[in-house]
Amino acid sequence: MNIKRITWLLFVLAIFVFSTTDIFGYGYGTRGKDTLVAVYEDIVGFIEENNYEAIKKETEKIEVPLSNYHKYYSIDLRQVFVQAIEQKDADALIRNMEQLIYFAVREKLYWNNKEKLEKGVAANARLRVVLQYYMLFKPKIEKYDKENSISLNSEIANLIVGMKKSLGTPGTFGYDAKPPDLEEFRKLSSRLEEVLVMIFPHFADGYKAVIKAH
Repeated sequence: MNIKRITWLLFVLAIFVFSTTDIFGYGYGTRGKDTLVAVYEDIVGFIEENNYEAIKKETEKIEVPLSNYHKYYSIDLRQVFVQAIEQKDADALIRNMEQLIYFAVREKLYWNNKEKLEKGVAANARLRVVLQYYMLFKPKIEKYDKENSISLNSEIANLIVGMKKSLGTPGTFGYDAKPPDLEEFRKLSSRLEEVLVMIFPHFADGYKAVIKAH
């Protein structure tokens, strides 16, 4: 069994753990699909149907992330979406949804670092959503790997698994507990941002924004 296959099997196992167990044994609300993920998928579907009126309604569901993006990057993506919808520019719609999702990745990693992984339930919940975002990007990451004879998809999978481990665990009734490893999380999360920018260069447009992950 080659290294890539072993890495992928480990990542699939991590997804199973994320999906079937309560965070730290305490639970953290519902485990539904993240709003950005749902809107992204719906927009892709409506583009195929050439239904731009429906796309306009979908963008109304992401007012909060759009407001946050404007706050930190001083870029009003609302107007970008309006223009893309008016011009029926599918590429611009996808590109800017990806930009918004990358910002959401950075935002979640930022809060985990800022809170020093001390709020375990929240930290794990945020990382679970980052996993959802990665699964959206995965087809394009694999395409990038193939075109450039590189293995960044495997690296990203390992980074996410590593970040999961760095959150630590309370153990069972305190037995075999492992404290969070903040330095390791910071190193891995920083690398994740760098790799995503390598694959999606347009993410760099907001990379040096006011919000700092570390």
